[in-house]
Amino acid sequence: MSKKTDIIVVGAGPAGCAVARAYALSGKAVILLEAEPEGKSSKRFAGEWLHPQGVDALKKLGFGAIASMQGRPQGRGFVVYPGHGESPVKLDYVEGQRGLAFHHGDLVDEMRKLVSETDGVSFRQGVRVAAVDDQGVTLENCERLEADRVVGADGRSSVVRRSLRGSGNHKAMSAMTGILLEGVKAPYPEYGHVFLGKPSFLLGYEIAPSVVRICVDVPLKYKTEMKDPEWLIAATRDTLPAVWRKPCEDQIRGGHLRWQANHFLARADYGNGRRVLIGDAAGHTHPLTATGITNGLVDAIELVETNRFEAFAKSRRRACRVPELLSRALYDCFSKEDAFSQSLRRAVVSLWRNDEKERERTMGLLMGNGQSFITFAWPFLKALVGAWRGRDNTTTMGADLASIASWIRLPMAYAMAGWVRAKS
Repeated sequence: MSKKTDIIVVGAGPAGCAVARAYALSGKAVILLEAEPEGKSSKRFAGEWLHPQGVDALKKLGFGAIASMQGRPQGRGFVVYPGHGESPVKLDYVEGQRGLAFHHGDLVDEMRKLVSETDGVSFRQGVRVAAVDDQGVTLENCERLEADRVVGADGRSSVVRRSLRGSGNHKAMSAMTGILLEGVKAPYPEYGHVFLGKPSFLLGYEIAPSVVRICVDVPLKYKTEMKDPEWLIAATRDTLPAVWRKPCEDQIRGGHLRWQANHFLARADYGNGRRVLIGDAAGHTHPLTATGITNGLVDAIELVETNRFEAFAKSRRRACRVPELLSRALYDCFSKEDAFSQSLRRAVVSLWRNDEKERERTMGLLMGNGQSFITFAWPFLKALVGAWRGRDNTTTMGADLASIASWIRLPMAYAMAGWVRAKS
């Protein structure tokens, strides 16, 4: 005999906890299912930065104590280090808004604790979903649960998404390792640091007082080399600030690394109304621009507040299209190694360094303040023109033109992906 409820949420990460609590606060009976056993979340290396829009979403759902916890870093924006001895460029959130940095496991554990205490939520951990349909889910132990709606908040390998569309067209981008440094400070407290160098770029930010997370992006062509600790040390040594080098080397040699694969999946498909996808289950991109958790939290609020599923899906596709495109373009700009792409990287940094409006525009796009493709296309074209003018002529004009063509073709393809809803 099956059990019937209003809402089943699959996945108790940030997005799943948020949507379960939002539905419960609206008067719905919710069953929240999580495959991970209790306590395992603290070991994961995953998203650790929230944009201001995500912080607002936490507060709106009653998770405000998490954002205001004493000692938790309040993100002011990002600092980009171009390398080659150039001074860094600071990109502040617009209007003095604040983000949030944290250990992913701490955020998840705190959200799960609150949602488990929320009236109307039945939270079950260590439970795996075997199959999903429009009427509910079947668990691996053959137990049947039915509901008016199943929400897939179960990440990139979502079983709810597979029940709708199969495995999905995930595009592999790179691998990334997370390294935790204790007893060190960040050069710019309360900022995320982006270091441009080799093998791609590095990210660094405080997740607690005197605790820094280093994220090393490694292009897939180095999948053999990345297994060698000495190669990884040599690849990062010249890029990291001096205060982080020795502790980072010690962590690498000690094998204290956590790897994750980075993929791209356009946020074009949110399900069919009975089975709904939110967070990374709906789509995801490289963590460079830290939009993942923020998107999931906002998905949760809009899904519960919007009466019609079609209106929710349309709103989220439109809101995420430009930030998603910016994320992909910046990743390629910071990681490609051909001569023209390096010229483009210099042009982008120059644009940020010398134009306050472009700095504000970039941060506004990351925060979801621009939904028109034109808001991305205009500064992108300006950067392309600057890259052409600043190229060093070490390659032929034909090679540079071919690179420009690939740069125009790639962003347009991802922009169009956001316009087209996946076929049912």
